[in-house]
Amino acid sequence: MTPAGRLQAHLKRIVQESGGQYRKVRWEGRSGCPDCFVWWTWPSAAFIEIKAPGDRLSKIQSREIERMELAGVPVFIARSEADLDRLVNKLLTR
Repeated sequence: MTPAGRLQAHLKRIVQESGGQYRKVRWEGRSGCPDCFVWWTWPSAAFIEIKAPGDRLSKIQSREIERMELAGVPVFIARSEADLDRLVNKLLTR
Protein backbone atom coordinates (compact mmCIF):
# COMPACT_ATOMS: atom_id res chain seq x y z
CA MET A 1 0.00 0.00 0.00
CA THR A 2 1.27 3.48 -0.86
CA PRO A 3 1.84 6.11 1.84
CA ALA A 4 -1.24 8.01 0.60
CA GLY A 5 -3.20 4.74 0.58
CA ARG A 6 -2.28 4.13 4.22
CA LEU A 7 -3.51 7.64 5.10
CA GLN A 8 -6.79 7.03 3.28
CA ALA A 9 -7.25 3.75 5.16
CA HIS A 10 -6.61 5.56 8.45
CA LEU A 11 -9.14 8.26 7.57
CA LYS A 12 -11.77 5.67 6.61
CA ARG A 13 -11.24 3.78 9.89
CA ILE A 14 -11.41 6.79 12.21
CA VAL A 15 -14.43 8.27 10.42
CA GLN A 16 -16.35 4.99 10.55
CA GLU A 17 -15.35 4.35 14.18
CA SER A 18 -16.74 7.78 15.09
CA GLY A 19 -20.09 7.05 13.43
CA GLY A 20 -19.40 8.92 10.20
CA GLN A 21 -19.48 8.01 6.54
CA TYR A 22 -16.48 7.89 4.20
CA ARG A 23 -16.46 7.94 0.41
CA LYS A 24 -13.59 7.89 -2.07
CA VAL A 25 -14.57 10.36 -4.80
CA ARG A 26 -13.67 11.55 -8.27
CA TRP A 27 -15.26 13.92 -10.74
CA GLU A 28 -16.47 12.58 -14.05
CA GLY A 29 -14.98 14.46 -16.99
CA ARG A 30 -12.95 16.78 -14.77
CA SER A 31 -9.60 16.62 -12.98
CA GLY A 32 -8.57 17.89 -9.57
CA CYS A 33 -11.20 16.37 -7.29
CA PRO A 34 -10.23 15.99 -3.63
CA ASP A 35 -9.68 12.34 -2.66
CA CYS A 36 -12.39 11.79 -0.06
CA PHE A 37 -15.72 13.06 1.22
CA VAL A 38 -16.63 12.46 4.86
CA TRP A 39 -19.75 13.34 6.83
CA TRP A 40 -21.67 12.88 10.01
CA THR A 41 -24.78 14.89 10.85
CA TRP A 42 -24.90 18.03 8.72
CA PRO A 43 -23.05 20.43 8.71
CA SER A 44 -20.21 18.14 9.81
CA ALA A 45 -18.93 17.27 6.34
CA ALA A 46 -15.86 17.99 4.23
CA PHE A 47 -13.81 17.03 1.23
CA ILE A 48 -10.29 15.93 2.10
CA GLU A 49 -7.27 15.84 -0.17
CA ILE A 50 -4.66 13.40 1.12
CA LYS A 51 -1.04 13.97 0.30
CA ALA A 52 1.79 11.75 1.47
CA PRO A 53 4.72 13.62 3.01
CA GLY A 54 6.71 15.23 0.23
CA ASP A 55 3.85 15.14 -2.28
CA ARG A 56 2.34 18.42 -3.43
CA LEU A 57 -0.85 19.60 -5.02
CA SER A 58 -0.95 19.83 -8.79
CA LYS A 59 -1.98 23.14 -10.35
CA ILE A 60 -5.31 21.57 -11.32
CA GLN A 61 -5.92 20.37 -7.76
CA SER A 62 -5.02 23.76 -6.31
CA ARG A 63 -7.39 25.51 -8.71
CA GLU A 64 -10.26 23.10 -8.03
CA ILE A 65 -9.83 23.35 -4.26
CA GLU A 66 -9.73 27.14 -4.50
CA ARG A 67 -12.99 27.15 -6.50
CA MET A 68 -14.66 24.94 -3.94
CA GLU A 69 -13.47 27.02 -0.99
CA LEU A 70 -14.60 30.27 -2.64
CA ALA A 71 -18.07 28.73 -2.89
CA GLY A 72 -18.03 27.85 0.82
CA VAL A 73 -17.32 24.14 0.40
CA PRO A 74 -15.06 22.87 3.19
CA VAL A 75 -11.91 21.30 1.77
CA PHE A 76 -8.91 20.24 3.85
CA ILE A 77 -5.47 18.90 2.98
CA ALA A 78 -3.97 16.23 5.24
CA ARG A 79 -0.40 14.92 5.15
CA SER A 80 -0.24 12.66 8.21
CA GLU A 81 -2.33 10.54 10.56
CA ALA A 82 -2.05 13.34 13.13
CA ASP A 83 -3.52 15.79 10.58
CA LEU A 84 -6.40 13.40 9.95
CA ASP A 85 -7.03 12.85 13.67
CA ARG A 86 -7.16 16.63 14.28
CA LEU A 87 -9.42 17.15 11.27
CA VAL A 88 -11.93 14.49 12.32
CA ASN A 89 -12.02 15.94 15.85
CA LYS A 90 -12.60 19.42 14.39
CA LEU A 91 -15.44 18.19 12.18
CA LEU A 92 -17.08 16.32 15.06
CA THR A 93 -17.22 19.50 17.16
CA ARG A 94 -18.98 21.60 14.51
